[in-house]
Amino acid sequence: MEWWKEIRNNINDPVKLAQWFMLCRHTGILLSSVVIARSLSLQEVGIFEMLMLSGYLVTFFWSDALLKGYLSKADIKLDKSLSSGFIWLYMIVGVISMGVLVLGAKFLIPLLTGRNSLEGLGLFAVYQAMIVVVWIAPFIGMFNLRRKQLLSVFVLAGPPIACWIGVKLDPELRGILWGLIGYAVIGIAITLKGISFFNITKMKQLLLLIWTATWPLILYAISTGLARSFDSWLVSRHFDETQFAIFRYGAREFPLVVALAGGLSTIMIPRLLVNDALPELRKRSTRLMHICYPLVFIIMLCSPLLFGFFFGDAFIPAAYLFNIYLLITLTQLVFPQTILTARGDTRLLWYISIAELLVNVLASLILLSYFGLAGIAFGTLIAFAFEKLILLIIVARRYGLTPVKIFNPYVWIGYTLLLVIAFNAAKWIAGV
Repeated sequence: MEWWKEIRNNINDPVKLAQWFMLCRHTGILLSSVVIARSLSLQEVGIFEMLMLSGYLVTFFWSDALLKGYLSKADIKLDKSLSSGFIWLYMIVGVISMGVLVLGAKFLIPLLTGRNSLEGLGLFAVYQAMIVVVWIAPFIGMFNLRRKQLLSVFVLAGPPIACWIGVKLDPELRGILWGLIGYAVIGIAITLKGISFFNITKMKQLLLLIWTATWPLILYAISTGLARSFDSWLVSRHFDETQFAIFRYGAREFPLVVALAGGLSTIMIPRLLVNDALPELRKRSTRLMHICYPLVFIIMLCSPLLFGFFFGDAFIPAAYLFNIYLLITLTQLVFPQTILTARGDTRLLWYISIAELLVNVLASLILLSYFGLAGIAFGTLIAFAFEKLILLIIVARRYGLTPVKIFNPYVWIGYTLLLVIAFNAAKWIAGV
């Protein structure tokens, strides 16, 4: 019965469980985008993606930073009242952020999207304020195995079903948004079940405990988030809604890599306080390469066909952009930033992220004039590679941890060559 023990170990492994949740979440978002692309006009899809961009830009700088600041304090998770306080804190900050977006729409929407207004902004704000809490719930340490599995299935199936029901009731953008609100309400109910009631004292105590680790992460998140969203912002300024929709559908990172890398990076923070966890990080990152990169290779070759089949012929031009962003996966399975976060050197992450933002802005602006939308994507690829290289150099000099101690460079180089070949082959096949 060794196989049964292996299955049980995998199910109970907190790292794999976190990765599974992230995979379900990103896959659910991808499936909902298929429903949206098949149900709305290209212009309405572009408006929806602008809503998503606006929501991201008012939440990214605090959402990930608060979670990682919380996880960096291993003893906090042992106190259930503090964990409950964190969920309420997260929800309140989410509501405030979306309130600022709605109340300041006359200033913020032109700034963020180059449009005077966006249809459905109020409905989208209600959805976004609730769903951010659902996305971080399994990492808090309060949920048992069964509840985490339930939430994983919910974030996988919920978004596409909600969008499908919404568009059946109202075949416009408004219907999609109402469907997503229903999905978020159910998610909040699952998340808050068994959570202690709102306690302002506990929230203040928690914020004081995690603030020293959180504020540098917020600064880091601001610069990295701006670097990652600069592409979409630039496209919204230079192209119409239809081109924006094509770019956003192409500028999607591979859900499997995002989920597995994000889950591993987040859950390894408490473990990397000592060097003993480095072999585990190296082993798990190598395993992820063997899982993810062969799939990336296949999808890269087939992307034009897949985009036409799932999203429709109007989105086929997005496949070339998607392949450029698939090359970014080469940077995502290397984790020097996790080591710096675990050891409290979060200020360094902020400095590096500023440099990454500058590289992204300059490279994207220069390449835009030569390659159009593809030039913006290549600028982001250059910025990601720059950031990871600098992080590896700093970790090596600061802690004596050479790249070979963090990941398997020989495996990585082999897959890099494979993906570069696939990228050029796909470009030749598609006639781009």
